[in-house]
Amino acid sequence: MLIFNCTKAAADFFTTTKKISPIEPAPHKTIAESITKSIANTSTSADNKHLWHWVVHAKKVKRKNVLVVMDFQSRFSITLTGLKKGDELAFLNLLEHHLIVHVHETMALVADHSQTIEDSLENYQHQHNNCAFYPRGDRSVQAHINDVLWHFEHSVNETGEVPQGVDLIGFDTYANRILRKRKGEKDYFYPQHEFLHLWLTHYGDCNEAGADKQIEQLQAKERAQAQSKYDDILEVTIPPELQNSSDTTVNRDAFDQESKVVSLDSYRKK
Repeated sequence: MLIFNCTKAAADFFTTTKKISPIEPAPHKTIAESITKSIANTSTSADNKHLWHWVVHAKKVKRKNVLVVMDFQSRFSITLTGLKKGDELAFLNLLEHHLIVHVHETMALVADHSQTIEDSLENYQHQHNNCAFYPRGDRSVQAHINDVLWHFEHSVNETGEVPQGVDLIGFDTYANRILRKRKGEKDYFYPQHEFLHLWLTHYGDCNEAGADKQIEQLQAKERAQAQSKYDDILEVTIPPELQNSSDTTVNRDAFDQESKVVSLDSYRKK
């Protein structure tokens, strides 16, 4: 079951003037408590194996409805625009459409075959054939949602338009590559990696160890790509007099030392 924990703003969005709303009382005060109880009471039914908790928040940006839907655990966010107030069916359809696109994009980073992705989506649909809307939020998640909205509004102010469709996918990809930190944990993480790990273990027929290994391999690949880009940029920006030397390592060290004492403005002018 998909659980949509709605902030007051989101609950108001889903409620029409006739007081028709999908919002129902939450079984527990906090999301963490609900997760703990559901784990303790897990049955053999496939439908109850995983209650996927999301937090939903709504805000007006340039007089248009913007909803940020964030996974409670991974802090992976999906931003939706163009929805009408009180239309939860359109919300569910658009959210699932965007989720499927993100799954294809994210799973492609580690999956060898497209059938692997399709099988995981089939597992997801089998496990989640219903949903519930509860009126509650979470302070830690809300802080990350607020950060996503800050970046979203900054982008809107730069472009002058509220993004839709594929532009939203691009924004989400950017937002989910921002380092996050959960309360009570020491390490920072990328929501994209956390989401991929969750998807692999819950829907990809992968155990914890297997998912850990795939994420580690992906991180190593990303570090190598970043190093390659860094090296390419460094080769372009090293002054010609240093490039001609036979000792490449010395060249880069010398350039690094020089860059510490030369202002960026002066260097760019040269």
